[in-house]
Amino acid sequence: MAQMTAGRVIIEALRAEGVEYVFGLVGTTTNSIVTELYGRSDIRFIDTRHEEGAAFMAYGYARASGKPVACVTTSGPGTINLLTGISLAYKGHAPVIVIAGDTARDYIDRDGSQAFDLVGLFKPVTKLAIQVNKTERIPEMMHHAFRTALSGKRGPVLLDIPRDLMDGQTLDWDAPPPGSYRAVEDRIEGDQRAIQQAANAIAQAQRPLLLAGGGIIDSEASNEAVELAELLDMAMVPSYGHNDAVPNSHRLYVGPPGGRGAGEAAEAINQADVILALGTRLSQGTTGWNYNVINPETQILQVDIDAQEIGRNYPVAVGIVGDAKAVAQQLLRLLRLQFPEGRENPQWRSRIEELAARREARLRNEVEPGGDPMMPQSVFPELNKALPRDCMVTLDAGVATGLAYDRLRFEEPRTMFNYAGQGGLGMGLCVGLGTKLGRPDRAAISIQGDGGFLYTSQELNTAVRFGIPLVSIVLNNSCHGAEKAQQERLFDGRFIGVDLVNPRFDQLAEVYGARGFFIEQPGQIADAVREALTLDGPSVIEIPVAEYFPPAAPTPARS
Repeated sequence: MAQMTAGRVIIEALRAEGVEYVFGLVGTTTNSIVTELYGRSDIRFIDTRHEEGAAFMAYGYARASGKPVACVTTSGPGTINLLTGISLAYKGHAPVIVIAGDTARDYIDRDGSQAFDLVGLFKPVTKLAIQVNKTERIPEMMHHAFRTALSGKRGPVLLDIPRDLMDGQTLDWDAPPPGSYRAVEDRIEGDQRAIQQAANAIAQAQRPLLLAGGGIIDSEASNEAVELAELLDMAMVPSYGHNDAVPNSHRLYVGPPGGRGAGEAAEAINQADVILALGTRLSQGTTGWNYNVINPETQILQVDIDAQEIGRNYPVAVGIVGDAKAVAQQLLRLLRLQFPEGRENPQWRSRIEELAARREARLRNEVEPGGDPMMPQSVFPELNKALPRDCMVTLDAGVATGLAYDRLRFEEPRTMFNYAGQGGLGMGLCVGLGTKLGRPDRAAISIQGDGGFLYTSQELNTAVRFGIPLVSIVLNNSCHGAEKAQQERLFDGRFIGVDLVNPRFDQLAEVYGARGFFIEQPGQIADAVREALTLDGPSVIEIPVAEYFPPAAPTPARS
């Protein structure tokens, strides 16, 4: 065995798991770790300007690449600053390993400088939060962290390590392969009897619908989902925020659901007699937990890797615990025996095509030329012209950016990234930077409003220093749109705290050393985006847009 410092043990344990980047800031309690990265090219330290940015970037990297990643931060406020970003990783099921260098044990429980109960703070937003109590246990706890983060429904883990367990400490240790301490393949098949019941229900359905969830993306099951839909003429609707689960140009695709999605998708869900909910929780964003969206007479066949999600939000006809890809393959084997050439369903297919065509016509007709500033709806047709098929798009929170859910096209998995039900404004820029590091072979853009962009705009400095070529689009409506809309509707237009005074974002980008673009007409957008995508560094495209208060989402009548 090799003798190595405790800090190097941590780095070698990360590298054994294929970790390429460590995001964070330096601190006196973590110098034993980060100095072990000096001169290494196989694993790099991305020092951000704020820990929140580090957590957001780690989330974007993990979701884009499908691989684990790490954050390293110092005691007290250094690690506490990660909370918002790690809560996003928790909601978005991203395997982010947080290594928190804590104060020495002599200072814990004595109100020492920067001493806080980090484990207690992070327990609600992690799959596991635990403190190491002996230097010799660091390898064991590192393995436990990865085993937890990567098993079942993925998520973040906090490992709190007091500095006296690292500073000056050595171990005799060799990094073992991951397969020696965790399952490296997690393709859990569904119970065969439940699979048979689900296959029978799908085979008998007159109006089947495949609700494509995030589990399809995590298990790389998009091809199987499409094959199932094509075999039996099933309508395809993604779960909320997972538009990239299935190709949006497919003839059986209706549109995205939810308050920011397409009413036509809600109609398709409501009219289905059988819903195969593949890899989805049937979340609030997708259904509103409303029986005017899902018909109470509809049979729900729910597939999820987490047994606790089965039947949690709606009663199910069949519940299957398993990996979305493995279960889809099981269903395909049974259904192909019964329908080797597939089963055509012309009446339902005609209805699917009608709903999809109505949605496309609605989107075409909503964009009117002119306007100074332009309506935010005018932006997205131009982006569809310019973005490559596999471009990764990160959508921040906000009204203007939310219009993208029903208007941007997604054709490949791991191309749509958002706040995953966590709602944290300001994640767009940083998550976008993480996606580009996770998949450097793909183009990457982020879309955010003016309010959200200024939450984390200091990370433009990080992007410039590390040469991360993200195209960041700022839809500047000079307000917090959702809150202003609410104040107008419910509080008699008593506007307070919602009108913003901003710098010129293109000029701010130039100050940081990035490239800036300023757009005045919709016809300029596509060319600016194409040019920005050719750059070898970050850029910001500012697009002034008009205030837009969206109407309340319509609720479909029960069929």
